Amino acid sequence: MAPKRQIDVQLSKKLSWLLRHGAKSEGIHIKEDGFVSISDLQEHPRYRTFTLEKLEEIVSTDAKQRYTLRWNPDCGVHEIRANQGHSLSVVEGEAGGLDRITHIGQVPLAVHGTYYRHWDAIKRQGLSRMKRNHVHFASSDDTTCTLSGFRNDCQILIYLNVDKILADGIPIYRSSNNVLLCPGINGFIPKSYFLRVGDRKTGQALTF
Repeated sequence: MAPKRQIDVQLSKKLSWLLRHGAKSEGIHIKEDGFVSISDLQEHPRYRTFTLEKLEEIVSTDAKQRYTLRWNPDCGVHEIRANQGHSLSVVEGEAGGLDRITHIGQVPLAVHGTYYRHWDAIKRQGLSRMKRNHVHFASSDDTTCTLSGFRNDCQILIYLNVDKILADGIPIYRSSNNVLLCPGINGFIPKSYFLRVGDRKTGQALTF
């Protein structure tokens, strides 16, 4: 039998995929703000393990605060959503529960973590949102703590020129767990919007 920790990680990954990417293909209704009814989950044969108690445990123990769980008094149901990372077109911008950034004072720092294996492609085309709705940025580059916005093992830090992005009318949003999100231009953030780039461990500047 798999240890409880391993089972919980598997369940969290399954939940993350469903709320960010798979609800529509699984036939589960997802609202424009990203919320899914827990009762809808429990009626689906593949997701009956997601009881309210199990979801409360997943949400409360998630270090990066990936989820929001709430009681919706208007519908009389508990609902859950992923705070960011969606690829579903129905969940977008302010409708997806995101706060739009309007001036640089709200975002003193926006940094994206990536890997050397992606660096040549990034230098050619900029940052890609891939299959997601946005490119993700952390609001801190403190490497001593767990940060929402990039993976702990990333090798390169790309700092966004927030002032220039906003001046050019490209939206930046903040999720409820403090991840910064930018759709870019046709899915890409050109390197002309990079402020600086450096090796995460050594701090050495990288040319772009």
